Amino acid sequence: MLKNPGNESSEADASDFYAAAERAAAMVEEFDTMGLAQAPAIGGALTQLITLLLIAAPDAHHVFGFLSSCMTNAAAHADEALHPDNGELIH
Repeated sequence: MLKNPGNESSEADASDFYAAAERAAAMVEEFDTMGLAQAPAIGGALTQLITLLLIAAPDAHHVFGFLSSCMTNAAAHADEALHPDNGELIH
């Protein structure tokens, strides 16, 4: 389960964050059920999400800051999943 990244501005934002994260995890499971290769399927989904983000963002600076935040959160979540007994991030 994802932990709160600490940068949501409200409870509604946090709820949306977790709902979307859970839906994305279900989507990846569905890719597997459909027999899709994991890397190309996730690559296609990420490409679509990034395209929508670029279209909606006011400028590239916002996009790269947002993606950097997402990647930092993902690294922390992956580290916790891979090393649940370790309190420190391994990079």
